[in-house]
Amino acid sequence: MDQRAQISVEYILLVAIILFVVLIFASVVINGNEENNVASAVQLGASNATANMVFTNTSQPPVKVTNVTMTNVINSTQVTVTIRFSGPISNPTPVFNSIANSLIATGYSNITQNSTALTLTTQSGSGIRHIYTITLG
Repeated sequence: MDQRAQISVEYILLVAIILFVVLIFASVVINGNEENNVASAVQLGASNATANMVFTNTSQPPVKVTNVTMTNVINSTQVTVTIRFSGPISNPTPVFNSIANSLIATGYSNITQNSTALTLTTQSGSGIRHIYTITLG
């Protein structure tokens, strides 16, 4: 700086470049954080449901969640989440109900459910961010 309290162009460019890089990384981190939160809530809800089914239904053999797979098409809002179990699930409705409760507890509210899938729509400031279709595999 000189004695008139003027900032040089180099400092302004440096701050602008740093701000630009931070904003780019922030958008990537926000999407990754949302996907991790959804995957964790889905896995927790499915695990709780299978534990409750085994305790309340003696004919249901023990089942655990083996993995949660997310498939995302690049530059698309559609994300497919598939939950796989170690054995067959006799009634998927309690599993979907438990996943919905877990998503609601995590802070998501735009959830629709039918007999074969659960759909979660997340919003950003400019509209729909992702549409998650959650199915049992």
